[in-house]
Amino acid sequence: MDINDIAAKAAAKIDAARDVKVNAVKTAAASGVGLAEAAQLLAAAEQKYAKDYQAALRADWTDSDLRSFGLDAPAKKTGGRPRNRKTAGQETSVTGASA
Repeated sequence: MDINDIAAKAAAKIDAARDVKVNAVKTAAASGVGLAEAAQLLAAAEQKYAKDYQAALRADWTDSDLRSFGLDAPAKKTGGRPRNRKTAGQETSVTGASA
């Protein structure tokens, strides 16, 4: 056997194995990008559903009514200012009341 033929066959085998590995990474990367895009679309859809569900509640429907129509309450609440939150200046002091 010729040494150059053996070296060429070895190089071809290494190149083929490398190509398989690189293609596997490309495929996984493409799936990862697709997954990230789907997660963003899902998050946007969940946010829109939460807003629309809140709009239905503001239109005088109850959670019970909406459930009876087959609509589940959104998993995440819409953003915004929390209700009934006291600021530091509005809190009452128990020790100051008895003085």
